[in-house]
Amino acid sequence: MRTLKSFAALLCLLVIAGCSSLTLAYQQLPLAASLWAGSYFDLDSTQRQRLKDQLQIWQAWHRREELPQLQALLVQARQSLEGGVTRDELLALERGARASAERSLQHAAPLAAPLLAGLRPEQWAHLQKKMDEKTEEWREKNAGADGAGERGKRFSNNLERWLGDLDRSTRREARAEAAQWRFDLTTMAQGRAARQARTLDALRAWSRQDLAGGTALLMRNLQPQPAEQAYREEVITSLLKVLNGLSAEQREEVLKHWQELSAQLSSLGAR
Repeated sequence: MRTLKSFAALLCLLVIAGCSSLTLAYQQLPLAASLWAGSYFDLDSTQRQRLKDQLQIWQAWHRREELPQLQALLVQARQSLEGGVTRDELLALERGARASAERSLQHAAPLAAPLLAGLRPEQWAHLQKKMDEKTEEWREKNAGADGAGERGKRFSNNLERWLGDLDRSTRREARAEAAQWRFDLTTMAQGRAARQARTLDALRAWSRQDLAGGTALLMRNLQPQPAEQAYREEVITSLLKVLNGLSAEQREEVLKHWQELSAQLSSLGAR
């Protein structure tokens, strides 16, 4: 799912899941992100306010520098969809999304470092506990007979965060595709554990002012491990099949959705 998640995250869709207005959600991002991080680190009110202030600084940079890059990705995606998406085009979009992610992390690192350096041992322990709980929740959802259904629902939901509302036929096709993936729970759990460990190492590196090292570790989390490559190829194949199988009416709805997103990004960038 790394390919699809890269697009969704970088187009601000995962961040604003369930929100009908990109503009409103983007404006509220510092508050929402500070509350989310506060729950993971168990931040006190002073730390949470400091984080919110730093997020506002980061957002001002992102609004100025990265929103135009996201608009360019939307144009690139639109051109690909209109002509039929190829694997090379999909991977080119993914590279663009990763490049934007790396720039965003590089700018976030010096802003986050002072706050991370001031965390108490029990706050680091709280983060570890929260991440372990999320991993256990993920394992429960993906294990057993209901695992395929859970992956299908997640695939369909992520598609809608990227493409906008899908018709019933497309959602059904997406879920059917995901149900056929050869998902090895042990392999995928090992990959998740490795990413969790790298995330903690990266944040600790930032807290020591090793900004480049921490950013590199976080970027590695966007790359599949060798054992995950076969699964990744299945996801890419399914994604291409769904995108290129859209009806003319559904494709027009997707293009309209992206046009609306682009207009909202333009509005945000002009503020």
